[in-house]
Amino acid sequence: MIQYKYELMHYTRKNKKITLKMLGEAIGVSKSYLSLIEKGERGLSYNLAVKIANYLEMTPDELFLDDHIIYLKSLK
Repeated sequence: MIQYKYELMHYTRKNKKITLKMLGEAIGVSKSYLSLIEKGERGLSYNLAVKIANYLEMTPDELFLDDHIIYLKSLK
């Protein structure tokens, strides 16, 4: 079951042991705002996606595409 709209972002961040606070400080966004993004309660602009993706060493497209659902299910 997908818990987060941006679950790959959440999974990648947790896997790299990066907290919301660390990510937020690095890209200039509050940890509460990032949490809302992960849960799908706030939108994610492409510019912010680029910043997040660069920090997490992934591509912005990975944050928007649903293809990651199959990948995440295989990890569980």
